[in-house]
Amino acid sequence: MATARTRLAGGYRNQVWKVRDGRGFVIEKDYAEDPGRPNPMYPNLPDHEAAAMQHLAGTGCAPELVSYRPASLGVGAQVAYRYVSGTQWRSGVADVARLLHEVHSSPAPRSMRRLHRSAAEALAHADAMVADTPVASLRRTTESARPTAARTTPPQRVSLVHTDCGPGNIVRTRHGLVLIDWQCPGVGDAVEDVTCFLSPAMMHLYDTPAHRPPARAEFLASYTDRATVERYLRDGAAWHYRIAAYCTWRIPHTSRRQPEVAQRYREALAAELTFLRAWSFVEAR
Repeated sequence: MATARTRLAGGYRNQVWKVRDGRGFVIEKDYAEDPGRPNPMYPNLPDHEAAAMQHLAGTGCAPELVSYRPASLGVGAQVAYRYVSGTQWRSGVADVARLLHEVHSSPAPRSMRRLHRSAAEALAHADAMVADTPVASLRRTTESARPTAARTTPPQRVSLVHTDCGPGNIVRTRHGLVLIDWQCPGVGDAVEDVTCFLSPAMMHLYDTPAHRPPARAEFLASYTDRATVERYLRDGAAWHYRIAAYCTWRIPHTSRRQPEVAQRYREALAAELTFLRAWSFVEAR
């Protein structure tokens, strides 16, 4: 099928190649096993990536799946999908709201991992990640912005959730926006994706300025499912704290081999904690 493979930059774990075929270009993602301890928030799940693209086939929300090769006999898994021609998302929050709502409103696939389905579960996960951070000063800094409580009511219906819908994984094409890199999806509360996109930490990690209040308001006004928006406005602090906890966990786990990555996560953590403290101030008024 292929005549040449060009390795693409980006990604911390997997090797990604751009390959020409008879219809244009295909992206081949060669999955690597997670070194050391598994990532507690963004695991490497090639079977789920293939399943998510297959589930969304024909919607335009995700790339077209070309093939999937499971890992076997010492050979890692590979997911191949049609190359999405376009540019990384930089502006147009209403467009992202409509894209995510379309993904979330599709019937949830059955054979996919279970994600957190309430703010209480998200907060418990955050606590576990902070507790697993070996640097006491980091733990104290993060815990200073911990929400005091979270509701336990789950959504009435669960959704397919991308989990990593930052700007680097949203491509603007001539036909609209497409979500790429479905390597850690699951079924859970759509609030998880809403939080990810609105997170100052996630925007920083993708070299994009944090959303200003008018942009956040426009995004929430453009997301059609009002029940999801209401859960975010009520319980979003718990979900944002989970992102801060993940940044906290990542810093010591990258500081030795990837100090520049650790510094990026320090900056992302600071941005998320500032956002959380402002949220707490508004709630207290």
